[in-house]
Amino acid sequence: MRRMRGAGLAVAVVLAFGAAGCDSGDGGSGKAGGEATVSAKPSVMGIQEALDAYTAASAPGCETAPECQDLVTAQLAAAVDVRAALKAEDPARFEEPIGFVNVAEKRADYYGRDNLGAKGNSFAVSQPLQQMVAWFREHPGAF
Repeated sequence: MRRMRGAGLAVAVVLAFGAAGCDSGDGGSGKAGGEATVSAKPSVMGIQEALDAYTAASAPGCETAPECQDLVTAQLAAAVDVRAALKAEDPARFEEPIGFVNVAEKRADYYGRDNLGAKGNSFAVSQPLQQMVAWFREHPGAF
């Protein structure tokens, strides 16, 4: 249930912020204005925030294949946010944990993202993500 609330909140935030930039400023006439605008770069959450979100996504655990499918999918999505935060901060310094997320994504694609609930598949994808977490524990002052 917590996973669904979190996903709903994430969708609401994306929709709210995504819709905020939809006004063309022409009063709805459909005509483009004479001024050029620079669209803002999408914000990336900070490393600690991304790691906290990953920890929250990992917390529920799983027992059944559907639960494990949901868990690994949520972990992978949160890990992608961690990777984005690391790349925004310093890709060279965080090369190793970024690589762990890349491996997890490649394995998820290999086994099929709709088949991550199977024990071997979920372990294969979760294992590099666990290595990512271990890296941060071994490098407590990294960020």
